[in-house]
Amino acid sequence: MRIQKAGAITDQILLLGSRHGSMYLIMGDKYALLGGGVAWEVPRLEAQLDRFQIDRNRIQYLVISHAHHDHCGAVPYLIARYPHIQKIASPYCTHILNKSQPVHLMREVNRKILESLNRPHFHDGISLDFRPLPIERQVADGDRIELGGGLTLRFYLTPGHSRCSLTAYVPELKALFPADALPFPETGKRELTVTANHDYDEYIRSLEKIEPLSIRLVGYEHDGVLTGEEAAAIIPKSLAATHDQRHRIRKRYEELQDIDLLVEEVAEKYRSLELFQPVPFDIMRAITKRMVKSALGLIDPSKVNRSPKT
Repeated sequence: MRIQKAGAITDQILLLGSRHGSMYLIMGDKYALLGGGVAWEVPRLEAQLDRFQIDRNRIQYLVISHAHHDHCGAVPYLIARYPHIQKIASPYCTHILNKSQPVHLMREVNRKILESLNRPHFHDGISLDFRPLPIERQVADGDRIELGGGLTLRFYLTPGHSRCSLTAYVPELKALFPADALPFPETGKRELTVTANHDYDEYIRSLEKIEPLSIRLVGYEHDGVLTGEEAAAIIPKSLAATHDQRHRIRKRYEELQDIDLLVEEVAEKYRSLELFQPVPFDIMRAITKRMVKSALGLIDPSKVNRSPKT
């Protein structure tokens, strides 16, 4: 079953945002907000918190899944409006969110999209501009947070889509929150959309890491929630889809013998999906080139796996 409308998924999980940019409120004695959202959805988010009568003081944690503009764009506003909320991210995500070049890029992307949508750059007097984000708590594999009320947040580093991807899991609800670390079934498409943007091998290892988990609900940060048997079977299907796509890319390269032509083909395929249509084609091409080179084994692993300088 697929759920894309904001509202209660269970008594302890609330879907917020929209199908294009989903966030989740996990409600124990303390609340945790999963996903950093986008700047242009801030008014919708605040209206939803009002509509569902959420006590903002109970929101103690904000989990940032990874440092892409469509997954952390609302965070600067949220931490300015609600300074009591503790920000949580992976160590590498923390590094990226305080590095001048990616911060500048996300600021420019946010501004351009706000302008293209004819949206204000402020909400309730608070700027929606992106800026460096202080992260109070860095988490890694096996780290956990007790929310009370019988709920626990457990964390897994799941690189592959990005170097800094973090997946959250609530074992008591068998609920997985992978953001883009897991292929997703886009509306109207039969096959899963593989999101191994950064490194195929790491993406596969991350899927294998979370495969043993018992899953009855998957909360994506794009396209909403997957539940029931579809959610239970998603990891094996994701692994198969990822291996199949890498095989197709390699086979097509053997036919074309031209990496630039292959990148154009793959980029056009991704741009045909609703989620990626707003992405400028030059950016889509750059993302796809990295993905294709990784699928072909042309990425230097020593550069992928190096630790961030601190």
